[in-house]
Amino acid sequence: MTAATNALGRELQLVHAAQWLYAINAEPFVPGEGDPYARLVRGFESGENGTDDAGGTLASIAERGPVWRSRLDTWVVTGPAALRELSAGAEPAVSAAVPQAEAWLPDPERQRTTGLARDLARRGGTRAVGRLAGSLREQAGQAAARLGPGPVDLVADFAEPLTAAGYAAVLDVPEERRAAFAADLAAAAPAVDALLCPQTLDTTRRLAAGVRGLRELFAGRAHAEADLLLAVAGARAAADLLGDALRRLLDRPREWALLRSDPAHAARLVEEVLHQRPPWRACPLVALATAEVAGTRIEAGDSLTAITTAAAVPGGPSGIAGPTGTAAADGASRTAGGTVPPGTAGISRTAGATVPAGAAGAAGAAGTGAAGGVGTAETTSTGRVAGTGGAGEPGAVTVLGEATKTNGVPTPLPVAACATLLPAARALTEHALVALAARFPLLRPDGEPVRTRRAPLTRRLVRLPARLGEEETR
Repeated sequence: MTAATNALGRELQLVHAAQWLYAINAEPFVPGEGDPYARLVRGFESGENGTDDAGGTLASIAERGPVWRSRLDTWVVTGPAALRELSAGAEPAVSAAVPQAEAWLPDPERQRTTGLARDLARRGGTRAVGRLAGSLREQAGQAAARLGPGPVDLVADFAEPLTAAGYAAVLDVPEERRAAFAADLAAAAPAVDALLCPQTLDTTRRLAAGVRGLRELFAGRAHAEADLLLAVAGARAAADLLGDALRRLLDRPREWALLRSDPAHAARLVEEVLHQRPPWRACPLVALATAEVAGTRIEAGDSLTAITTAAAVPGGPSGIAGPTGTAAADGASRTAGGTVPPGTAGISRTAGATVPAGAAGAAGAAGTGAAGGVGTAETTSTGRVAGTGGAGEPGAVTVLGEATKTNGVPTPLPVAACATLLPAARALTEHALVALAARFPLLRPDGEPVRTRRAPLTRRLVRLPARLGEEETR
């Protein structure tokens, strides 16, 4: 073990010790109500209820107001209005809040440029994913075919292997490197949570090795930076989205039956899961500009964390509210300002809002739905659709999109450069649900789901016991 590794281990221990100390004590060494933000980021809270409230921690965070200073020296920002102000004024960029063994995030100043978002759109945006629809569908079918009736772990046996195979296709990983790619993805799995919560030293060393392996794989590529981000954070979002969708379906046999009879339901289900359980519940950021948020002045360079505390409002399809916080009606699509009729070929989404599918199709956005019923579309702050340029052009992209300023439930990821991670995650999840439902008429729980600790951002599922079966006859 090198001196540098020892030093990093001590730093991580000190940060985690501070999180535990402030989580328990209102003031140093004085028993009392602790800092709820510290309780959240230490990564030992749990919550499997419908609001995903982590044992009341999210409610305690919200009770302190839309903007407040944690004893961990970061601004905590929560609530739709405050998050809109933050996005509009502070120019937030994702930034690690704890020491990193191997950096994988682009520099904050790089995140504010259109170049990164354009590269992400080229590699994992709607058009790119649309071109790969057949390959992703085939990968999902093969992953489902490898399973047989009986007990199965839907995370280890289905979601994680399929994610590795799907992102190998998205990122053009050569066949002979795919086994190593899958191993590096698995090693880097805690990387997103490690931005806020120190991992154990052994986990940190494996994580660093995984990130280095992925960086070496993409070295020399024109879009190496975007490929690394898609591999580390995009694949994690895909695996978590698929796991959470399957977790939901385990308790809802009627919805599983609906998915079998209507494959287009996969797109609706994925949209609902995204708003009920965003891929990142908390997002560590740095302000690149001075701004006033909910009456509080935040200086450029300040650390802050955007937290989604609002639960979905009952009343929409399957009890999930739409992006505006109002119940969805008859599958209507939504924009930032209101509701519009759904497109004839399903809905197409912005990064957090929806637009008519016909408009997206006219703009050249490729469909990503498992049955051709859903197309995603990134938008710029002027409302233009990414990918609307001429032949060979990626179209206009902005790092801070209009979709981050919608009313009601915050967008799934609060920084638009991060929101460009979602098209591939959505598409792979939709194909996976359709393939699994087509193969197995019955899906039921077979034990308690297990979520890993030290995962305050992703709440990563590591075990999802289920039983797959054929139609029962008497």
